[in-house]
Amino acid sequence: MSAPLHAVLGSMKKTIFVLIIAFIGSIAKAQVKMSSSDSSAAHTIVLGSGEGFLIIDGATNTYAPGTRIIVRPGIYTNGLIVQNLKDVTICGKDVTIDGLSQTDEGFNSCLNLSKLTNVTITGFTTQNNGYRMLNINSRMVNVTLDSLSFINCAQGIYVNSNNKLIWDGTDATVNLLNFKITNSEFINCGGNELSGGIEKGYIYNLVKNLIVSNNIFSGGNPGNLITCRAIDGFKVFHNTIDGVNPTNNDDNRLIMMTGNGDAYNNKFTNYEGHAIAIWPVSFGKTVKTSHIYNNTCIGARRYAAFEFQEFKEYAIHGLTTKSDLVVNGNICGDINTDHWTGYPGTFIDNYQFGYMGGKVTLINNKGYNFFPMPTNNIYWNLAKPAVVRGNVYQHTK
Repeated sequence: MSAPLHAVLGSMKKTIFVLIIAFIGSIAKAQVKMSSSDSSAAHTIVLGSGEGFLIIDGATNTYAPGTRIIVRPGIYTNGLIVQNLKDVTICGKDVTIDGLSQTDEGFNSCLNLSKLTNVTITGFTTQNNGYRMLNINSRMVNVTLDSLSFINCAQGIYVNSNNKLIWDGTDATVNLLNFKITNSEFINCGGNELSGGIEKGYIYNLVKNLIVSNNIFSGGNPGNLITCRAIDGFKVFHNTIDGVNPTNNDDNRLIMMTGNGDAYNNKFTNYEGHAIAIWPVSFGKTVKTSHIYNNTCIGARRYAAFEFQEFKEYAIHGLTTKSDLVVNGNICGDINTDHWTGYPGTFIDNYQFGYMGGKVTLINNKGYNFFPMPTNNIYWNLAKPAVVRGNVYQHTK
């Protein structure tokens, strides 16, 4: 028996209504998708001519949060200035900043950074510069340098210390706060100076929460490779350092940190100087412990693999206190291959003389082929560490 006419009409109305709702919904989704696509496109801009000189300045042009600024590919021979920006990414893929074979004409052809907050800079290549390959001229907050290439540059990343920002115990007076150097390569370049200092009863240009990770450093005679003279919390890890300081015989420190933090899972080969030096200081009243662990140090021409030093002037009432150091689980071999007689090759030069009260723990490290060969299980120079255990040495690998 067929359904009544009014029932059939009612069913058809319901079906039509459902179809209309579905159609409206699909249009809305399409509009949202288009809006999202348009929004993404609106936040990506291309700047530069592919040559010469470029200024990217947030004071003269407004860039919305999340903007991706792409620098037009090419060779820039007069450098780039990036300043007064917040919440943006600067992309320099296939962009080369060239110093014209380290000549005077290309002296200032580098990246110049000033007044950046929440900014990532990625992809650039700076090469053949006779001066600084990257210059930082002001306070930086949450800035990341990622996937950069530096080739044949006389000086490294340099933080200008002419204007000293005095630390008052707060993050507002930290000069580099949450600064990162990641996934980059440094080939035949000078040293990287991240500034900072402790002197005359005050601390200036403090760096806090520094990350240096997954970088490659090769060649060059920089002396100290990365230096920070006032650092509260660093993590230096998964870096590869090879062939640094082939003709530099100074008392160098490839990773030189005055402060506190951790250096781990780094590989050093065929180099000169201490691989890692930590001159421990805790900023504030809380004692912090630094760690050097799981690093591989093979083929040091001179000096012990690691170094600890303290100084009386680093003890500032109300601002600093002592910091301890734990050296644990490192592999160190072929230390002092020059057979230099100034300092024996060993795990650590330990200046633990009680100036601030910091202690060194030396445990579970493996060593081979030190010159001269250690005797009586003494694997340090100068003062005996506070804790020594589990270290193993053999004459050959």
